[in-house]
Amino acid sequence: MKKSILFLCLLPLFATAQRYEFGIWAGGSTYFGDLNTNTSFKFTQPVSGVYSRYNIDSRLAAKLGFSYGAVRGMDSVSDFYFEQRRNLSFHSTIWEAEIQGEFNFMGYNSRNPKMKYSPYFLIGLGVFGFNPKTKFGNTVFDLQPIGTEGQGYPEYSSRKPYKLTKPFWTIGGGFKLRISKNLSVFGEGAVRKTFTDYLDDVSTVYPDKLILQNEGGPLAVNLSDRSLELAGIPVGATNKYRGDIKTDDYFFFGLGLSFTINNYKCPFVYKDDY
Repeated sequence: MKKSILFLCLLPLFATAQRYEFGIWAGGSTYFGDLNTNTSFKFTQPVSGVYSRYNIDSRLAAKLGFSYGAVRGMDSVSDFYFEQRRNLSFHSTIWEAEIQGEFNFMGYNSRNPKMKYSPYFLIGLGVFGFNPKTKFGNTVFDLQPIGTEGQGYPEYSSRKPYKLTKPFWTIGGGFKLRISKNLSVFGEGAVRKTFTDYLDDVSTVYPDKLILQNEGGPLAVNLSDRSLELAGIPVGATNKYRGDIKTDDYFFFGLGLSFTINNYKCPFVYKDDY
């Protein structure tokens, strides 16, 4: 019996098993950009994800995750007159894959009863996919193929169609609490700093409406300048400000449940602090 236990202890998989966690989480997502300039949370949408965490020791951990959610924004509920007149709107699903590093401010592991909870800091890198859409009349349209700022039109050769898959980096934090040897709960929030200004399909200036009409038809004109739907003078004059050139961000926050794989402890293999 002792020989069997010793054999298992020497297997790397078993000797490090309790360093691994698997979990799920759910919460909300919101976006910050040209159609939400005051960083309001009024556009919060649902998001959820799965992940795997490797605990390097009681302070450091690495996490690989996949999440799926949605973001949206609209000028019609803005507090600013110009944005109300601009009248743009969008919504998009988002998927992302990411690797994160975590630092526990307090010691945290599955075996030591004195290390049951800790606030933590996280930073990470990932890639995400998006596809901004808008509703016009009773129909929903994909905005990227339309070229609402002249992207892809011969007359605007410097304005290339934006890609719908982009990298991002993350910074945030949370709090984790172990409720049993195998289970823990956590709350987390982190902002995704993207490398695109077209998450909302808004970035630079209005194109010439005659070019849009000739190249994209009336639909391109109407979706480029949604102020045409309102009474008064349209705001979409050629080369007039449509959006700033700052990159867009989105924010995920939520609660999760984590399961830790535990096995027989091999005292001569494990570090003292984990």
